[in-house]
Amino acid sequence: MHEESPLRRRELLRLFALAAGGLALGRTLPAFAAAKPEASKKAAEARKFTNKVVWDFEGCMDHPRSQRVQPFVHEGQVYAVFWMPGLKTYVVKVPLAGGKGETAPLMPGHVTGEDPHRGYRIAVDPTGRVHVVGDMHGSAWVKHWLSKKPKDISAFEFACGADSNAGPAGAEVTYPGFFRGPEGTLYHSIRCGIPAMGVAISVLDAKTQTWSILGASIPRDQLEGQRRNMAAKTGKHPVSIWEDNGEGGSYGYMQPHAKIVWDRNKRMHIACSVLNKNTPSAQGRHTHTHVLYAYSDDGGKTIHRGDGTEIRWPMRAEEGPYQGDVVYAETEGNPPWLKVVAGLRIDDKNRPVVSCHSFKTGGHSKVLEKGKWVPVVSNTPGSKSEAAADQDDDDDLDDDLSDFGLTASERRTVAMDHFRDTGEVLFVTFPDMNRRKDKGFGRIQFVLRSPIKAK
Repeated sequence: MHEESPLRRRELLRLFALAAGGLALGRTLPAFAAAKPEASKKAAEARKFTNKVVWDFEGCMDHPRSQRVQPFVHEGQVYAVFWMPGLKTYVVKVPLAGGKGETAPLMPGHVTGEDPHRGYRIAVDPTGRVHVVGDMHGSAWVKHWLSKKPKDISAFEFACGADSNAGPAGAEVTYPGFFRGPEGTLYHSIRCGIPAMGVAISVLDAKTQTWSILGASIPRDQLEGQRRNMAAKTGKHPVSIWEDNGEGGSYGYMQPHAKIVWDRNKRMHIACSVLNKNTPSAQGRHTHTHVLYAYSDDGGKTIHRGDGTEIRWPMRAEEGPYQGDVVYAETEGNPPWLKVVAGLRIDDKNRPVVSCHSFKTGGHSKVLEKGKWVPVVSNTPGSKSEAAADQDDDDDLDDDLSDFGLTASERRTVAMDHFRDTGEVLFVTFPDMNRRKDKGFGRIQFVLRSPIKAK
């Protein structure tokens, strides 16, 4: 995260405009979010919405990390983690229809570490139990909290550990994320560093409240030196996706982030980019080379390339039985090549679309058509590549959001499962960010943006 970048300052100025433009129900899109000049006039005219403030709270922490709050919607209730002054970690529950929010500390006295990578994610499983993960940067295992009662945020228990399946899998972990599958099944993905840089994807059995990984141990013959010895010691920590390259040399730094979506037939789709070529230290500009894809018809137990060929867990970019479906690759010339977050969505024909952004050639989107990846023919000018161009560390920028007039800061707060289920965009904004002289307290709003249907 680059907290003082010019991009961040521009985003904050946009947030100021949001407050000035008003968020009353029935207002159209604020002026600052209008289409850029290169976008078609037709697209600009279509961008009209209603904006409803679901929750407005004065007193949260005025801190750049606050822009990483991401809500989760379950049975008409919005859940989120936010910070009070002093990085005291709180959970909120508020009706999606609007009303008074219920807030409570995640755990008595719990304070998030100062490290700006230590964001949180929250989700609710089919039984109503609330799950929270976060406060991690290279943590030994996934920090996971579970509500003691269904749909109740008043009391949580710390449910995790190096040898425990009470929490999602992963070792030396950062950047958590929840995904809601069919029937509300919860999946969790996180970047891991042991025995190599990669991703661990886990699925929850809500009846037993236990997690199991979608993956396997890395074969020892694919690892070298100390990493091979490490794999022997950490076989209890398998991975889902990995590579042996990195920034600074083999097994160096990499920042993979998996995306998971489901189509109308309940087929599971996974996309993730990795670095498959050693590079010098990034010095603030991380890069990848390959975008991988797989699908599953059994909840991730087995995975396949787009042409139906089965892939063995754990997936990687190198040729062989573990190789994922390589949708796009770029390795020529000097780094940087690709930005670290790949996009994944299902189009109106129920086909997966994978997108990425190249530092050299701009945005790329491909759709799976009869087992082959073909370029997406029609894109709104500036939309796909613009979303990817604003990426910063663990940003979750989705192509489907490019027509909703959101800033980069707002896009990374969207409740994506709710958006895919309903077409409504629930996002978080901080209209007074950096305006208050005391620099200690701020104002947080949950905003529900719905497109106005053409008559």
